Amino acid sequence: MITLICSLAFLGFYMLYSTSKRAELTLTYKLQNWTKENQQIGKYIGISLLLISFILCIVTLGFGVGFFYFLVIIMTIGSLVVLVSPLRFFNLFTLLIVTILSFGVEIYLT
Repeated sequence: MITLICSLAFLGFYMLYSTSKRAELTLTYKLQNWTKENQQIGKYIGISLLLISFILCIVTLGFGVGFFYFLVIIMTIGSLVVLVSPLRFFNLFTLLIVTILSFGVEIYLT
């Protein structure tokens, strides 16, 4: 469940980052192109994904722990997106591999 929460938070933050006017984007991915063309819908989807992630965090971990855990997730993912996105490290293949490995480790340890 934690992997799903982190993946939704990452996707939501990345969509909001792609709609930013301050960020200098290279627009190499289809998701970035779509969000740049449809900025209003992209912002709504990004905020919705972050809200779903927040609600799942609170339901899974409780109110206090879920709230603080979500803040840690947002700070970590925000730093990761802002630092690594200009390097064009994110693509669908690497994100799928990282997500599948995280699901595997999460299921194995639980």
